[in-house]
Amino acid sequence: MHKAGIAFALLVMMWLPAAADPIVFNGELSKAQAIARVTVQGFDVRAAQADLAVARARSTTARSELRPHISLAAIATDANLPQLGMPVSRQTYLSASASLPIFNSAYSFGAQAAGITALAAADDLAGVQNDEALAVYRGYDRVLLAAAVADARQADASDQQANVDLISLRVRVGKAARYQLVRARASLAQARQAKEDADAEHDEALTDLKVLLDFDPSSNVQLSDGFTTAPPSSRLATVSARARVQRPELAAAKSRVDAAAASLRQARAAFVPVTSVSAQTYNGTSNPPLGHGGAQISAQVSIPLVDGGARSAAVAQAKADQEKAQAEYDRRSLMVQADVANAWRELTAAQRNLVASQAALMESRENLRVARLRLRAGKAIELEVLDALAVSANAREAALRAQARLDLGIATLHHAAGDPANS
Repeated sequence: MHKAGIAFALLVMMWLPAAADPIVFNGELSKAQAIARVTVQGFDVRAAQADLAVARARSTTARSELRPHISLAAIATDANLPQLGMPVSRQTYLSASASLPIFNSAYSFGAQAAGITALAAADDLAGVQNDEALAVYRGYDRVLLAAAVADARQADASDQQANVDLISLRVRVGKAARYQLVRARASLAQARQAKEDADAEHDEALTDLKVLLDFDPSSNVQLSDGFTTAPPSSRLATVSARARVQRPELAAAKSRVDAAAASLRQARAAFVPVTSVSAQTYNGTSNPPLGHGGAQISAQVSIPLVDGGARSAAVAQAKADQEKAQAEYDRRSLMVQADVANAWRELTAAQRNLVASQAALMESRENLRVARLRLRAGKAIELEVLDALAVSANAREAALRAQARLDLGIATLHHAAGDPANS
């Protein structure tokens, strides 16, 4: 019931006004909830949503040039200044006018380019959401790792304290020199400093996560998920093929190539004649009587002849823009494949390092156990135990970092493939 309440609260938070102050959230937060929050209310997501709204508005404006335009005007005139050929009169009339472009290919291609640009903006939004999902996943894992490292360093400090107690006892009974106790206490102090550093890193990571989620820094957020260590079952070729289809950045770049092609056609259409029809009506009264109504319809054909090279320059610019868009698409295509290859290699390395770190952790624990036994039996010096404690602490942290690296590697591979958030 408590988790359901938290889920409902997060759902409500997603639809809060964008200009609202950061909210205070207290309770458990899963990775899925964090991703759902940031992909709707993230700062970069909100900016991309605004860009999409602008692109759609521009597309609507471009399409409006192809539709009928109708206007209505009410005019009252009291003319008391005699003019040549114009009688002194009072007029009150209502005028309606309408215009319709019959053939204007430049407007058509312009509307097409604007519509495709709006599609690219939608893909940009999806790309930002994909990036934000990975960013909040990384931030979530950073907090998890910092908490785990803090616990590990607390365990190390406890081990060092136990060693200090043992050396103190040996000094009191005359089985150890006093300098050994000084050295043990120095190691304990270092362990406590490392624990404090880990606590600070955890608090800072949690604050950074709150900022990503637009939570007030005073929020009491408790992370409910842990590391994921189950790698995906897909093969590299499958992930690469998925990325070519799913990556929003690649789709946006392709849309911009298409939009540039439409803009080039629009520039070339400036050499084509334009045809339009307009109509106007008049209804009203005047004193002296000048007529009560009338109407006119006109058709216009505009043939471009000479413009000083402006149209040719526009075509040249549109060609250059198209080549630039194509180059960007080619670059994005390679980057997508490189992202997948790098993510796959990182995941492979993370898997191998996790196995190695776990083996090293087991060996370090055994080494510490043997060192303590040798010290109690009088066959080892205290420095051997301190070294074993340091090796054990490092191995413990290395294993934790390997788990975090594998978890982030899995998320990075999904990001490189363009998989939906929470997949």
